[in-house]
Amino acid sequence: MPGGGVRNYDNIGRSEIERMLHALTSHGFTITGQNPWYVETHQHGVLLKGEWDEAASILALSVAGRNWYVSHTMVWDQIDSLMREIQEPDTA
Repeated sequence: MPGGGVRNYDNIGRSEIERMLHALTSHGFTITGQNPWYVETHQHGVLLKGEWDEAASILALSVAGRNWYVSHTMVWDQIDSLMREIQEPDTA
């Protein structure tokens, strides 16, 4: 998809990956694969792909699909919001 691109998120360790996968499934998303992961959001045709470089602690996310009326900006705003939550330190 033109303009979709890939976003890299730094400082992503195993605990962040586990929180991300849990958050996605708790929102009703379907996840397939084992790195890379493919996420079917069941919302407006949005499909995501995530690939984690464990050694570098970098998660690369890309928009693999979306309906024509959903802008990349709308998708990235939602993803960035989720990633901020995931990257916050545990306060338990």
